[in-house]
Parts: sequence; structure tokens; C-alpha cells
Amino acid sequence: MSVPKGEKNRDKIELGIKGECLAEEYLKDRGYEIVSRNERVGHSDIDILAREGEVLVFVEVRTKSDGDRGMPEETLTERKLIRMKKTAELYIAFHRYQGAARMDGICLILNKENEIHHFKHYRGIG
Repeated sequence: MSVPKGEKNRDKIELGIKGECLAEEYLKDRGYEIVSRNERVGHSDIDILAREGEVLVFVEVRTKSDGDRGMPEETLTERKLIRMKKTAELYIAFHRYQGAARMDGICLILNKENEIHHFKHYRGIG
């Protein structure tokens, strides 16, 4: 018996939210200051906007369940990185930010009990 499409989408959204919460905890534990989450910029959003010292960090969180095929890193395609860069540039221009900035990716896989099976922080992607 298959799961209805709306339920699959809801599960995927909930998985993404759990991944973002875990990524935020990870960043805070390492001394990052969280500026905002799910910051809307035009038609895109920034999953986590943080500061590491004087550096503004745009963080994309990619979460998969352990039943999904492939690794979450595979979803950080060239097209996605270009879109992230444009979103970061729009944010910087709109807020007239003058300092250093970078883009990071956090990729994780969770099981049904929300235990982490894979977690990797990629600094300076794109």
C-alpha cells in the first residue's frame, strides 16, 4: 500500500525541519550565533543564517531519511549552489552588508527514531 502524496510531502517537510533543528544545535555548540532561520529572500530562502565571529554564514541543510536513495550531498548540485549564491548576494545587497561571508552545507541522514546516521558540515561550498 502506498503513502498518499500529500502525506509524503508532509513527512519530507517534517524531516527537513528536524534536520535544520539538529544543524542549528550543532552550530550553536561550536560557537556560531544564529541570526535567523528560513530567511526569505525573493523567491528563495536561507535555511540558517549564522555568524562565526565576523563572518556571515549562509547554511543550506540537506536532510534525508535512511530509507532514501543516495546521499544528501548529491542534492547540492551545481544548479543549487548557483541559486544559493544568488540568494546570498541578494541578502547582502538588501541589507548592505559589507563584511566577510561564506556558504556552508550541512548534510545529514536520520532514521525513523530521528537518530543521526550521517552528519557532515561542509565549509565554504560554492
